[in-house]
Amino acid sequence: MPSLQFLIMVDGPLTAAELLDLIRARLPDAKPYRRDSVDVRGNLLEINTNEGADPRLAVTDEDGYLYFRWRVEVTPTDRSVDEAQQIALARELLRAIDGQQARATVCAAFEDRV
Repeated sequence: MPSLQFLIMVDGPLTAAELLDLIRARLPDAKPYRRDSVDVRGNLLEINTNEGADPRLAVTDEDGYLYFRWRVEVTPTDRSVDEAQQIALARELLRAIDGQQARATVCAAFEDRV
């Protein structure tokens, strides 16, 4: 069975709080969990600093997303969550984040279907 956990790498000037606000505006069912995290659709979503972030490489490297500023980590907490639900959630999160203020890339076993 493929992994249902996924990441969204995010780059832009947003703070973690601003990024979380974008997500909560798009997903009103997301419930605060602790700082920079929410419980959403059977998952724990956490926003973490990407320790390997490098603004120069984010633009110039072939795999620039690896150097984006933020890691949005989405981990299932409910055993009933399936791959179709994770794909739909990843799509919705991408729509919420990717835009004028930030760029975003999904990293997942199912990323080719997002």
